[in-house]
Amino acid sequence: MKKIIGLLIVLCSIALIGIIVLRIWGIELVSTGDVLRSGATLVLLAVLTIILVIVYGVFFRDPKKGYQRPNGENRAHPKL
Repeated sequence: MKKIIGLLIVLCSIALIGIIVLRIWGIELVSTGDVLRSGATLVLLAVLTIILVIVYGVFFRDPKKGYQRPNGENRAHPKL
């Protein structure tokens, strides 16, 4: 998962740098407004993803699921 996220960040960075270089030379593939709207959309999607992860962790995750209690001990142990 880390490699996929890293790859997406690298590809977005290369695309943004390419657009900036083309703008320096006076070539306009997309308008600045389009780039800003796309960036705002990506930020909103990232915020929504973070909120969904937090909601899942708080309400739907069962912390007891990965542990078992052996007889006689008051401490949880990971399942083997």
